[in-house]
Amino acid sequence: MMEMMNVADSLDTCPVCGYPVDPSQHACERCGFKLVGRTETFKAVGSKPIGKHVAPSVHNNPTLTITKGPLAGESFALTHFPLTIGRDPSCDIFLNNMTVSRRHALLDVVDGVVVVSDSNSLNGIWVDGENVDSHTLEDGSTLQVGTFVMQFSLS
Repeated sequence: MMEMMNVADSLDTCPVCGYPVDPSQHACERCGFKLVGRTETFKAVGSKPIGKHVAPSVHNNPTLTITKGPLAGESFALTHFPLTIGRDPSCDIFLNNMTVSRRHALLDVVDGVVVVSDSNSLNGIWVDGENVDSHTLEDGSTLQVGTFVMQFSLS
C-alpha cells in the first residue's frame, strides 16, 4: 500500500515517479500519486456560525481534546451545535487523515445532553471502547474517530 506524503506547495516533481508537477495540481498526471499537504495546515478562522444553536447552559464550555493520534493535545471548544466531524475542510472539527470519512460524525444536543452519531462513515465511531451508531457523551468519555482518540469534557 502506498503511503501518503506531505508535499510542499513549491514541489517541482512527483516524489514517486519524478514527473514534473505544477504546484496547483492535487495528483501526479503520470502515476496518480496524491499530492497532499495543502489542507493539512488548515486553520479555521474564529467566526460565529449562522443557523446553529448555542450549547445549553448545563454544558459549561464543553471540549473535545485529542489524546492519541495525529494532532494529540489539540482541543476543540464546543460552542455551538450541531457540529460536524470529518476530513472535509468544511467540517466544524476538521480531522485531515485518511482513516476519517469526509463527513464522519455529528455532535448535537438532545434533551440537554451531547450526543455523537455516526454519519454512515467507513470506519465507524467508538465511545469508551465500544463501536456505536449513536451515544450520549458524559464528562470523561473517550471518542475515537479514525486514528484520533478524543476525550470529552464538560468544563
